[in-house]
Amino acid sequence: MTVLLAERCDPYGIESTVKLMGGMYPQSYMGKNIWYCPQRAVSRHRLICTGGDYGHRLANDGGLIRAFHCDGGHEGVKMPLCAAHIRELAIGPPAPGWSKDMRTPHGQVGGTKANEMCPACMWPPEARELQVKADAMQEELSRLHIGAQISGILGLNLRRIAQVSAAQDQVRARLDELFASGRVHKCPLKLVEVS
Repeated sequence: MTVLLAERCDPYGIESTVKLMGGMYPQSYMGKNIWYCPQRAVSRHRLICTGGDYGHRLANDGGLIRAFHCDGGHEGVKMPLCAAHIRELAIGPPAPGWSKDMRTPHGQVGGTKANEMCPACMWPPEARELQVKADAMQEELSRLHIGAQISGILGLNLRRIAQVSAAQDQVRARLDELFASGRVHKCPLKLVEVS
């Protein structure tokens, strides 16, 4: 326990290793403002995927769809945490609102709770690959549109824009299929104390 008393709370990996969205995005995607917790850790914890059955039918035809079963058990990294972050990661942040005197906002505004999504379930290998392709295609479309605006000649890029847009639609359709079948899903996480 004396070793833990020397560790700082590290709920987001700033003191150790940053893994944005469970490693989905590289560290180069981090913003310039780095947040950290100044409190000392009281224990080490890990988020673990709970599993479940997922899937839905996109069409309203009344047919049945076989659910995708996730066994769960995906484990996050060990995190030294302070008491406040143990509570926040176990039950989520307080709802957005204001203090009684209406001067101080509190809670999480416009985000999601950290314990609502297992990155391994949300981004299985096929979905990660498709998302990387979709991101690359979106960047190319942006470059093509900006290039057309700068040069004033849209006609040269129309064919390529159509090709990339069609390929992007196919990637999106496959991602929709993965979501509908339950292969891409949002498993809740539970916070477990580890040694």
